[in-house]
Amino acid sequence: MSKKDIHILIKLSRKCGESICDAGTFEEWQTKFLVMKWKYKGNAFAHKFPGSQKTSTINHQYSQMRKNLRASGLGPPNEYATEFTGSDEQRELLEELWLHLGTDDEGETPYGGDVGR
Repeated sequence: MSKKDIHILIKLSRKCGESICDAGTFEEWQTKFLVMKWKYKGNAFAHKFPGSQKTSTINHQYSQMRKNLRASGLGPPNEYATEFTGSDEQRELLEELWLHLGTDDEGETPYGGDVGR
């Protein structure tokens, strides 16, 4: 897994989460793993990023992030277009995160092929 890819994913996730989370719900801590948690409209989001000792493919991390976002009601732009009630800035941050994540088979997001990094 490329450290650069995972650092970009962490940065985008942090930026998006801090912006769209319900007030006072953003949490982040480091143990063996970096863990981010927040709530969006009462729906919990949680993601565990691999620690430095852990080997994980970037495709697996992206797949897990897509699943976690969808589970908390934050699907890709074509899925939430009418339901997302955030500001334009929040919408742009979420879209930027989904653009970075790319597509998958289950949701068929509109951003091209699978992430092949």
